[in-house]
Parts: sequence; C-alpha cells; structure tokens
Amino acid sequence: MMKAFPRSLFLVAVTFLAACSTDIDLNAPEKDIWVVYSVLNQGDTVQYVRVSRVFLPESDALQYAKEFDQSVKGLNVKLTGNNQTYLAVQIDSVPKNPQDGTFYPYTTLYKISTAGNRALAPGKTYNLEITRPGTDTFFLKAQTLVPERVRFLSPSTTPGPGQQKCLRQVMLELDYKIEFSPGNGEGFENRVYLDYTENNVPKTVSYGPTDMYSENFRCTTGATGSTLCYQFREYEIIQGLYNEMQPQDQNIYVYDVNDQNKCKEIPENLPKVFRFEVTAMDKYLSSYRRANDPKFTDFNTVRPEYSNITASEGSQALGIFGSYTTEFARARLSPCAEYLLHLNNVEKPESPCEL
Repeated sequence: MMKAFPRSLFLVAVTFLAACSTDIDLNAPEKDIWVVYSVLNQGDTVQYVRVSRVFLPESDALQYAKEFDQSVKGLNVKLTGNNQTYLAVQIDSVPKNPQDGTFYPYTTLYKISTAGNRALAPGKTYNLEITRPGTDTFFLKAQTLVPERVRFLSPSTTPGPGQQKCLRQVMLELDYKIEFSPGNGEGFENRVYLDYTENNVPKTVSYGPTDMYSENFRCTTGATGSTLCYQFREYEIIQGLYNEMQPQDQNIYVYDVNDQNKCKEIPENLPKVFRFEVTAMDKYLSSYRRANDPKFTDFNTVRPEYSNITASEGSQALGIFGSYTTEFARARLSPCAEYLLHLNNVEKPESPCEL
C-alpha cells in the first residue's frame, strides 16, 4: 500500500509555492544580432544581399513584425573576387512575396550588378564584407567558392551524317540515369524542362527540383569516383510533365524537334526545347540546406542554427552567404513520351506505353 504523503512535507511545499512570484521576465538580455542572406547565382546579371536585425520587443512580437521593417539601411556592402570589386546599391521598398499580412510588406535589398565582363566566374572565391558608416570596428564577413559548372556525360550528343552531331533520344518510359562530372560542387539537384506550344501559344513546364544529393542516387553501376549519377524511375519525368501540362485532346501541342533540326554541325545550335539541368551548390549553401532539411531533426525538433557569417566583436550573426551554378544537356523525347504528352501528333507506339 502506498504511504500517505507526510503532512509536514505538504506544508513545506505549500509554503514554498506561495512564496514564488508569478512575474516572469520572458525577454532575454539584449543582444546585437544581425541576419545576412545572399546566394550568388553565377549565371545571373544581378545579385542581392539582405541584411536585418533580430528583434524581441516587450510587446506582441507578431504585431511588431507586421508593423515594422527590420531590414537595415545605410550600410556599405562590398563583394570582392577574381580581381573585381563590386559595390552594392541600396534598393528600398522592395515588395515581399507573399504579402499575406504576416510581416511588414516591404524590405530593403543591396543590389550588385554582375553583367558582361563583371560576371561571376565559376571556380573562384568571392568575399562579402558589410560595414557601417561612422563605425570603424563593426563588420559582417563571409566567403564562398563559386562551384564549377558540371560536365554532362549522359545525355550527350550522338554522331550524325557527315560531321554533324544529333540529339540523343532518351527513353523516359524506362529507368533513366544522367551522369556528370561534379567539379568542386558539394550538393546537387536536378530539373527537367520542356518548351512547347499549345495552339501556337509558347509554354514551358518543368519537373523538379529533386532532393539535394551529394552521392550517386539509385545508381549501382556506371559511375566512378569522379562522376556522379542520378537515376530517374520509369515514367517519373513523363508523369511530372504531364501533370503540369494537363494536355487536352482538342488542343494541338508541338515541341520543336524534328528530322530537319535534330542534327547540326555545331552542337550548340541543336534545339534545347527538352533539357536536363543540374544545379551545383557550394559547401556553405549545401550545409545550410542540410541543417534546415525537415527530414532530419531530433526528438524535440530543435536543431543547431547553421551560418557562415562572421561578425565583429560584440555582435552575433546568422544567415548564409553561398553560391551555385547551373548547366544543362539537350536531348529529345522518345515516341512514347511524345505520344503520352500529346506532342507533334505522334501515334501510339506498338511497344508498351501507358501512364
């Protein structure tokens, strides 16, 4: 039988609880915490940097975030690398997307032009430095090594008549793998694009992105230590494109690959209306995505905050400064894929071909 709770201990517990104050300070001591987000797209002509401050008001934090712009204005933002120096221009009142009323609808960005001979170079290191006018001791710094573009091994062109090269026909109704040399990238993801016309109206559909990967995916053969391989399942891409297209029997769908243009003497002149794309990410962006992937968490859903931003003494920094490149490979669809996507009025093949 359980013993009765001693009366003396009960009185002590009551006295202790009565002495406790119900006034609890929910706010931690004030800290100078900065947040920087910038991901360089090597192939773009413009890059952006966003800088804000962490806040914890005495009032309702959600209401505060709705009414006040936390982006920081008046900073000096500089990017250096590959013997180039880029000074950012402050752009105010940039609309946020979506503007659903949860947060203040506008923000400030720092814009960096990387057009023409100022384009970012794959395989080069770039440094970001943020300072504040009138304060010599304050800085925020970060670095990224822009990944090299991957080199596709499959799909590749095939020999054609004379000196011509032809688009390779890919059988997406079967398991299909792409292979490429990854260069110095740390994480990768794939997309597939199809340009076509619907009743003469130009349209584009895509499949992806896939989950990020850094090693062979579903591939058991055909890849070496210097090559990465990703295998799509049978009909996977066709089904994805079909779901986005939603082709209707009464409409006419055309993609510009035919007997007249499927082979060219200059491979770069081949149609690119159907293409595989691989995005290569640097180690910082890859690590940031892994750290924030909802698939990986502990039992209490708490994960460490990953950041490669360094702050001057007395300040803390969060956020990410990373980079990525993209590369694509042209191909052409099999008769089965063309039929299932209602393209070019192709008739149903005799071999099995069904979604």
